[in-house]
Amino acid sequence: MTNNSDNVSQSFDEKKSKDLMASLAIDALGMVTYLIPALGEAADVVIAPIISVLIYAVHRTTFGAIAGFLEEIIPFTDIIPSATIIWFYRYFLKRESTFNEFMERFNKKNPIIINSK
Repeated sequence: MTNNSDNVSQSFDEKKSKDLMASLAIDALGMVTYLIPALGEAADVVIAPIISVLIYAVHRTTFGAIAGFLEEIIPFTDIIPSATIIWFYRYFLKRESTFNEFMERFNKKNPIIINSK
């Protein structure tokens, strides 16, 4: 039992790390528009939907995707790391429910086979 438990815990920690790296990259992409002085806020019209889709792909939250879109589309709010804030919320404030959701998906992908002989 502990072996399966260790596998789940290790996989969860790996997913948590990958999601953090993805969140930081999403936030960096959102701030890239500041590097283009003339196009800065105008480029957010293009970047906002992309950020929204990426946040949904990583965190599977419609609320987070909408929040990310709004953060990008509203002028001068690109500095807010919305994807990383969502990551923090999922993995620290809602850790137990996030872990339980992960465990359900993990068990569906890796069913335990019991030999009845």
